[in-house]
Order: sequence, then C-alpha cells, then structure tokens
Amino acid sequence: MTWVIHGAALLVVLLSIMNSNWALLRQSSLLQHLSLGGMAVLSFIWTFSAELEQGLSIHFLGVTALTLMLGFRRAVVVGAGIVLLNLWVSSYSLSSISALYLSHIVVPALVTYVAYAIVYHRLPRHPFVYIFVNAFITAASAIAAAHMAHATWALSSGYLSWDNIWQNYLVITPLVMFPEALLNGMAVTLMVVYKPEWLKTFSDPVYIDGN
Repeated sequence: MTWVIHGAALLVVLLSIMNSNWALLRQSSLLQHLSLGGMAVLSFIWTFSAELEQGLSIHFLGVTALTLMLGFRRAVVVGAGIVLLNLWVSSYSLSSISALYLSHIVVPALVTYVAYAIVYHRLPRHPFVYIFVNAFITAASAIAAAHMAHATWALSSGYLSWDNIWQNYLVITPLVMFPEALLNGMAVTLMVVYKPEWLKTFSDPVYIDGN
C-alpha cells in the first residue's frame, strides 16, 4: 500500500513537470515570483498546524488560491515543494509524506480546478461568481475532500482506528471549512481587484467585459 501511494505521488509530479510550459516559466519573472512566493507563503502557513498521529494534521491549506493563481499542473509541482519544505519543521514521517502530498495538495487542487471548469462553462462569467464560487465555496469543499482523503488513507493503512480518526480529525473538519474559505476568498478577492494578472484562471475581458 505504501509503495502504491509513493508511486502515485511520483507519477503525478512527473506528469505535471512533463506537461508544464517551462519555457514560459523561464521567460516570465512574474510567474517565477508567483511560484516561489506561493511556495514560501503556504510553507509558512502550514507550519501553524495541530499534528496528530501518522501525519494527520489540522491546518489551513491555501491550495485553492494557489491553483487559481498558477493552474493545476504548476500548483501540484509547487505543492511538492511545500510538502518537502515542511519536512524540516514538522514531525511527518517519510512513510506518510506521499499520502500527505496526494491528500493535501493534489486532491484540493483537483477539486478546485474541476469546480473552476464547471463554473466557467455552466454559470455566468461574473467577478462575483468567480470569487464566491471558485474561491469561497470551492476552498471549503477542497479542505473537506483533503481531510476525507487523508482519513481514508490512515484507515485503510491500519495506522489508526475509525474512532480515533473520527474523534480527533474528522469532527474538526467542519470547523476549519469556513476559515479556509475565508482565507482563500480574501486572497483571491484582493488579486481580482488589485492584481488580476496574478490569476491564471481570471481575465478582465472574460469576467468584466463579457468577451
């Protein structure tokens, strides 16, 4: 089971690296600053966590804002750096690091990008819709999905009992959904208003001019 998780995490990273536009990254100093800045900011936020057994931890993710800013592939590559940086300041075991990456980076990034694609094609293209649905609602859903994914891994691996996972982890999930939504929503709102060019998934002609 552990090697399957490691293999899946490595595969996601390699596919994301292979399919990313690295020429654009080399040419764009803005994209470089956003990638490194996003990694630094979220690595710092992740240090404020309540760690439980076997890599279970409660902390803000910020992955929804990162994905809306960089896109899915670049977000999961940057997310790998965030997880590795947190090895230096956390008690995560090497056996759980791939599961942490998949559940806390890949799952919320995937939820965010799928939600963004659905909203883009199904709902009116309006700044309020982009902010409220893609940032606030999606961020709350993303952290809930991340917790469920990590709890499933801990249970299926036999590290913790269901009662332990439920009482010490999942019951806290609803309490962190609104703060996570608020954190991501505020970050995305500020970028939409002041720095729309920082958001890969947002553009003034589409969401404001209606083109």
